[in-house]
Amino acid sequence: MIQDNQRLIIYLNSLVNSVFKILPLYEENNFGVSTYVESLLFELYGLESAIEMKYSYEYISLLSNLESVKIEVSKEDSDKPIIKREIFKCINIIKNMVGKLEEGEWPWVIIILISIKKD
Repeated sequence: MIQDNQRLIIYLNSLVNSVFKILPLYEENNFGVSTYVESLLFELYGLESAIEMKYSYEYISLLSNLESVKIEVSKEDSDKPIIKREIFKCINIIKNMVGKLEEGEWPWVIIILISIKKD
């Protein structure tokens, strides 16, 4: 196993783009926006399998906000300002997580990458 927070930082930085992508999908009334958010949440829940982590309030807040976004974008009368606000809140949460990892101030996350055995 490898301990390497740098890989988590790279992943979280790419996650910012993935979260931001919800906005144009929503604004163009893309019928797949709910599926996209659901898939993103699926990926984030799967992160627990890829790394050993103790839950930080940032991670819980990110998941909670994205779950709420998923519900809101599925509504026929969804509220665009709410969705926009919550997407940017999620992005700020992720950037805060990255900043804490870079400064070594985020002791709640220990990354242990799982190596795959080759037969």
